[in-house]
Amino acid sequence: MDNSEQTLNKPPTAMEKVKAQMAKLGPAAFGFLAFFTAVGSFATGGYISLGQEGLVELAGKLRTEPDPALRPTHEWIEIEKTIYQLDRREDAKYVLAKFTLRAPIDSAEEVRRRLPEVEFALQTYIRELSSRELQGAMGLYNLRNACLFRARRILGRDAVDDILIGELLVE
Repeated sequence: MDNSEQTLNKPPTAMEKVKAQMAKLGPAAFGFLAFFTAVGSFATGGYISLGQEGLVELAGKLRTEPDPALRPTHEWIEIEKTIYQLDRREDAKYVLAKFTLRAPIDSAEEVRRRLPEVEFALQTYIRELSSRELQGAMGLYNLRNACLFRARRILGRDAVDDILIGELLVE
């Protein structure tokens, strides 16, 4: 019998079993070692570049402070739909309008508190309009600017940034 035939029939020794297992674990052990080396290098690099105080500050920002760019800066305040009568004649037309004010967050509460004054000023102005003044794009533009002017006059220039006309139906 050849020497190779004898080794095939012989049971493996303990040392040969260990060598076979090490051959199987080699790639896994190498990957494990490479992963922890990369993590350690990253952490060490961050510590060297930021220092301990920088890392503590960065960790605190990640946990507690939301991004200031995501905070809203303005609030939209709606004025209820109102029906106005134009042209104080018998064949008068009616207008249904809904306005929305855009106010900075810090002055929104004051705007809400004084909203009845703004509604009254808008009602007074719109009732004095004729139906011809609301025709076309220029009529809508003039209405928006006049309403914004009146809201700013009552609330202050910085209290209202914009006014939107949500609905405008002329009968």
